[in-house]
Amino acid sequence: MNSYSVDAKSPRRLKDRFREETGEVVLAAAEQLFAQEGLHGASMAQIADRAGVAVGTLYNHFKDRETLLEALLDRRRGEMLDSIDQQLARLSKEPFARQLQGFLQVVFDYFEEHRAFLLIVFEHGSWKKCNETPRALYQRIEPLLRLGHREKALRPDTHQSFAVVLLGSVRATFLREKYGLAPLSAPDAVAAITDAFLRGAAR
Repeated sequence: MNSYSVDAKSPRRLKDRFREETGEVVLAAAEQLFAQEGLHGASMAQIADRAGVAVGTLYNHFKDRETLLEALLDRRRGEMLDSIDQQLARLSKEPFARQLQGFLQVVFDYFEEHRAFLLIVFEHGSWKKCNETPRALYQRIEPLLRLGHREKALRPDTHQSFAVVLLGSVRATFLREKYGLAPLSAPDAVAAITDAFLRGAAR
């Protein structure tokens, strides 16, 4: 076999890679337009134009706008959860407070990167995909809080409310603009929530 021979599987791999890369470009374009026009304002034709693909190509990937939005939410949610899991794995030997900070840092870095899109998504909290993310975050924060109890960094959580309070604080901090407040940078948000959660608001 000479050096110019081509693996018979190569055309298939190239086709799959092209399809995957096209899908990524489309999702990025869709996120931009959903952020600008709203979840119901961005048309498939606009998204195709922004992505630089034909409308027919867009429909080859996604049968309609709702399917595209669900794919985008799934992708972004998966990226955030993967980053959280990797962060917690890296910090697995660290004390509870450091792991808590690491968890919050990933969440707020993600929020900051996708702020315009997520603000629109949070306005439609009844969207099915929006309800899956808090449950996934709860599944990750609850074992972390159990570590806090073992280290005696937290008092007993009789009603299993600490995770709910913590995640509620995360959401409310991200939505500060809804209360007429300036948004916080990711480091400031992490510091504020960590301090309030570990030390409380009492003097």
